[in-house]
Amino acid sequence: MDFFETRERYRRREMKGYVSLLMRVFVVGGVLWVGWLWGHAETGSLRAEADRALYENNQQISELRNDLQRLEMELAEAQAKNKVDDLAQGNDANLKALVTKKIARGVKPAQIMQAIQTLGRPTSCRELENRNIAVATPLYGGPESKVTLFDGGLNLHVEGEADKKSAREVPSYDPKLPVTVRMAFLDGQKVESGTLPFQTVIPAENWVLLLNFEASELHGYVAAQIMSCTQR
Repeated sequence: MDFFETRERYRRREMKGYVSLLMRVFVVGGVLWVGWLWGHAETGSLRAEADRALYENNQQISELRNDLQRLEMELAEAQAKNKVDDLAQGNDANLKALVTKKIARGVKPAQIMQAIQTLGRPTSCRELENRNIAVATPLYGGPESKVTLFDGGLNLHVEGEADKKSAREVPSYDPKLPVTVRMAFLDGQKVESGTLPFQTVIPAENWVLLLNFEASELHGYVAAQIMSCTQR
């Protein structure tokens, strides 16, 4: 065997090695590619399944939330009906239904009783207080615009619009424009606005407070007359 035959043999053996290596690389690459495709398909399927399950869970949660709100409203109406039955035995059915809905929507029975107390015409009134209250304006806000009565049981604050002669140190307002009276009392507060003179009512348990507001003889003041009245 001469040199050329030996070199040709080694070259062929080397070529076979390269071909074998390429085949192995191709096979391994094909296996990896097929595995990646299979894994990607499985991942997509799992993701779709998870999205579907999440959507169904959200739908169920939404339905349960609606059912819960409906049951809570039914419970509130049932409790309100019991309260109304206790408060008003034998009253008109429409009145009961109206009061039931009000209580179910969060209106307290005490507020309904106060509103009922304001019905009718006040009678048998007696004067409790008669005060002059300074009108607070954007230019004047002195302490005279706030009055405390009945040991803190009633607080009055009057606001109005300034007139052309208003000053920062002296109360002055335009009596032709509406004034606003803020009333804070033990059971809550009330705001009433109007052109002088006007009156408003604060209900109590068995009587009402009738408040009359009119222009005072003192410049920049409002005269407030507070009376205790019964209801006809």
